[in-house]
Amino acid sequence: MDNSLSFRAIDNALARCMEAHPPEGLERRMHADANVMAGLWAQMLVDRIDAVPLASVKPDVLAVWERWRADE
Repeated sequence: MDNSLSFRAIDNALARCMEAHPPEGLERRMHADANVMAGLWAQMLVDRIDAVPLASVKPDVLAVWERWRADE
């Protein structure tokens, strides 16, 4: 396994989570796992970061990403 988390990997995991659990209600509330990944996803998008070191990823984000990532 690579020592970094790519934008593509977090984007794919977030998309899988959102497909399985679409936003709900009038406020379009996201599933808890999607919400955890969304912060890192947005930061990488805004800052145009292609990858971040795994060591820099918060444990809760890493755990959720592991749950939703594709088997490689």
